Amino acid sequence: MSASVAILKVLGSGTCVPSATRFASSYLLKHPAFPGPWLIDAGPGALQRLAQAGESYREIDSLFLSHTHPDHIASLIPLLHALNYTPGFKRRAPLTIYGPATVKQYLDLHLEFTPYLCPTFPFQLTALMDGEEVRRGPMRITCRLLQHSTPTLGFRFAWEGCSLVYGADTGSGDGILELSRGADLLILEASFRMDHPKSSHLTTRQAGEIARAAHATKLLLTHFHAEVSDMPAREREAEVRQSGFAGEVLFAEDLTCLDLPA
Repeated sequence: MSASVAILKVLGSGTCVPSATRFASSYLLKHPAFPGPWLIDAGPGALQRLAQAGESYREIDSLFLSHTHPDHIASLIPLLHALNYTPGFKRRAPLTIYGPATVKQYLDLHLEFTPYLCPTFPFQLTALMDGEEVRRGPMRITCRLLQHSTPTLGFRFAWEGCSLVYGADTGSGDGILELSRGADLLILEASFRMDHPKSSHLTTRQAGEIARAAHATKLLLTHFHAEVSDMPAREREAEVRQSGFAGEVLFAEDLTCLDLPA
């Protein structure tokens, strides 16, 4: 990886509905300043997609988990299992997890039930609140509470010359709009077609409306149910463009790789 490039890899662009081509939500962010890659959400299959992307679960430095729905967190426990028990491998580097307080509750319940999964390496879980900010080297991470059916955080990753926003699962609302303002790359769900609105998810057009209002540069759409993923690409984009968003629109596929200035 070039010293001047950060990399985003889509590990899962799907939903809770199983698909042969789209695993559930997960993304890998690599930056030259990180000691290892960061996982943004960890839906089922994330570790397998990591391997397919040429990456290793052994090197993950941090996880940013938006909420506790299985399609966003189910690979957390398998990751801890693998880091503890891979033959011939001893994890020594620390692992840090960020997320809402419910992520800590989720992990505590699992470790109470299966205590042998307690990390044998340095480990920290930081519960974040709405509007809280974290500094990691040159990176400033801001979170906002989103409009979803369970406590859910979106994350803004900002470093010199670039900002990336991950909208997780959300309906339209102030949290996602404020988080997205001026984003160079805005990752939003487009779970449903524009004529099927839901209170806690976005349609194609709603995602475009947020990107337009936030003056985002590039919009990466993801988290597709079949009604969107099965649409011809031209029709999908037409629904997004009805929002008036004029920036670049991309539709995620698993193993999509994007370069960002570092």
